[in-house]
Amino acid sequence: MHRRNFLGGLAISLSACAPKIRKVATSPGLPPYGGLPELMPIRAQVDRIFRITVCLRPFRAAGPRLDVERVGEKTVVHNYGHGGSGWSLSWGSSSIAVDKAMATGERDVAVIGCGALGLTSAILLQRAGAKVTIYAKERPPEVRSARATGNWSPDSRIALTNSVSSDFPAVWEKMCRYSFHAYESYLGMAGNPVEWTDRYFLSDGNPAQRGANRQRDESLTLRIMKTVSPI
Repeated sequence: MHRRNFLGGLAISLSACAPKIRKVATSPGLPPYGGLPELMPIRAQVDRIFRITVCLRPFRAAGPRLDVERVGEKTVVHNYGHGGSGWSLSWGSSSIAVDKAMATGERDVAVIGCGALGLTSAILLQRAGAKVTIYAKERPPEVRSARATGNWSPDSRIALTNSVSSDFPAVWEKMCRYSFHAYESYLGMAGNPVEWTDRYFLSDGNPAQRGANRQRDESLTLRIMKTVSPI
């Protein structure tokens, strides 16, 4: 068969299977985007999930859980529920958890999980003189927090809730400051484990409206958190 005839026939056959093309409207005054395919809906049923490879970001409206609980003969120090800021707050959050663990007088400590929070907790416990054993289903790089973005964003969605306790703003600032200084110490090391990066955002919206939205979000954060930036 002639090559051009074959490819022409193939293109005609595939065109019948191609998704429908539709135009998508943009902001007022701008022409619509053309040539966007109309995608088939995703069948996202729970029984079709075969593996989870990202952090689930457990969220607690009152902020991370950092209390101490007695379970049987064991003392449990909780350290979870950061709502997407586990990486950012890991050193500061773990420092608070470690202080509470060491205050019990125990020096033989078990850490459950070895993601970002588990590893920072274990390191700080060792530095404090504790004997540490980590119990985990998976180890890095298979832990889910190993696939997190790693951006330093300590407010995440915590600052968007008014359900936090009255003492949480001070705890949050303490965690932020500790974590920031911990990450700051990694700047300039071989391999650039931590580095400053420029971030840019593109938008079709009105610049004045974007500025107003930003001021609104910042005032909301400051009003609810009642604290200052840790930087």
